[in-house]
Amino acid sequence: MSSTDPVPTPPLQEVRDLPGPRGLPGLGMLHRWRVSRAHLLLEDWAQTYGPIYRFKLGPQTVVVVSEADAMMRVLRERPQGFRRHFAIRPIFREMGIDGLFSAEGDDWRRQRPLVMRALDPAHLRRFFPVIATATERLHARWLSSAATGMPVDVRADLTRYTVDVTCSLAFGTDVATLTRDDPDPLQRDLDRIFTGIAHRINALWPSWRWYRTRADREIERALRAASRAVQGFIAHARTEMAAQPQLRDEPANLLHALLAANEAQRLSDEELHGNVMTLLLAGEDTTSNTIAWALHLLSQHPDVLGAARAEAIDALGAQAGGHAGAVVLHDFESTRQLPLIEGIVLEALRLKPVAPLNMFTALRDTELLGTHIPARSLVCILKRPPATDPQAFGDPQTFRPQRWLAGEAAASGSGSGAGPDSVGGGARRAFMPFGGGPRFCPGRYLAILEAKMVLTTTLAAFELTPSPEPVQELMGMTMQPDGLKLRLSVQRPMRTAQNSPLC
Repeated sequence: MSSTDPVPTPPLQEVRDLPGPRGLPGLGMLHRWRVSRAHLLLEDWAQTYGPIYRFKLGPQTVVVVSEADAMMRVLRERPQGFRRHFAIRPIFREMGIDGLFSAEGDDWRRQRPLVMRALDPAHLRRFFPVIATATERLHARWLSSAATGMPVDVRADLTRYTVDVTCSLAFGTDVATLTRDDPDPLQRDLDRIFTGIAHRINALWPSWRWYRTRADREIERALRAASRAVQGFIAHARTEMAAQPQLRDEPANLLHALLAANEAQRLSDEELHGNVMTLLLAGEDTTSNTIAWALHLLSQHPDVLGAARAEAIDALGAQAGGHAGAVVLHDFESTRQLPLIEGIVLEALRLKPVAPLNMFTALRDTELLGTHIPARSLVCILKRPPATDPQAFGDPQTFRPQRWLAGEAAASGSGSGAGPDSVGGGARRAFMPFGGGPRFCPGRYLAILEAKMVLTTTLAAFELTPSPEPVQELMGMTMQPDGLKLRLSVQRPMRTAQNSPLC
């Protein structure tokens, strides 16, 4: 062979040739499959079988990928090359929640700009007082809890918080769940719907279409109740738009924008209803879980907690505009001056991703890591293995938020684990908590903003004592902390700690 001859391309291996756990005849790995622990099982197999492997659930073969570049390729090739798990859209449609999350192809392209516009930073700046009000209510609720000395179910309260923010920001409706002692009916219905979605997506066959169990009937009741609430939001917004026609061109919230699009026939009535339901669901679970995980990790790392508390107190004290003594940030620009607290959010997302796995269906023949992936194959990507890869992040299993601070890499002499502006290319590609490609999560700005607001207020006001009970990872529609309770006690007045080694 001469030096000018092309180098032959090695033949692609087939899915059947991939390594993977040996299952039982006809059952595959069903005997080991538990939805609540599925992400941990898949991550364990990735340690054994490598960055691409396969396993069977009954007759269905699943290809699992945990290498960053291959995962990003799957995300970038949406929606032409890959789509969500084939079962998702039919399930969402029959539940009446078929919106941007479940939309595919042209439906997704038509709907996405409307949602993106409402959740961009300019819109969040405009409605920042809504987030500040919800944060003040959370602070007041936790002050009352601290006075009792009893452990707090922080995730439950944070779910109330995110429901309040979503309803006010997206629909202009103050549901004020944080001010109530009794469980809010809307939040309870959303929790049941979330549970139902997770159950139906992970079911091996759609038994509910032929026989409804008691749980199925409860899900249907929750869907009807949530739908009535959504219709109330829509009716209220239509009344506002009739009284103020300028809202069609200058919408005050996301629902106004969706209604204007509905009138222009860019959205059907079903799509309008589905997107409102999707916003309620998407705004509730993911952000509350992320903040809960961040507080849990901070309670176990007092050195980081102390440095972050100093940053929070500094930020609250530096506010302009007559907000001396405020318990929350009232200045939107102040939220951009919280490097360590933002690092805490990113580190929580790295170690405890609320969406640790995503399942896709290949729409055409393709190749991943030297393997031929036929059309209609199921491909699962695992987000935590590349985000805890020592080749990308130094000391990857350690909660070290300062790795995200600009200049950390230069100080340590390494390109691993630096701040967002100086992080090495491998780490940048390995960390994808909000997905990637054209379907990058439109709610990422809101999620980070809510997390920074809650952490700033909470760290400045309270001491965190971890619960003695173990906290487990529980997988449903998202990955949540199970058994997480924190004891909150009012923080003694504290001067800033600028000399902290973490600052």
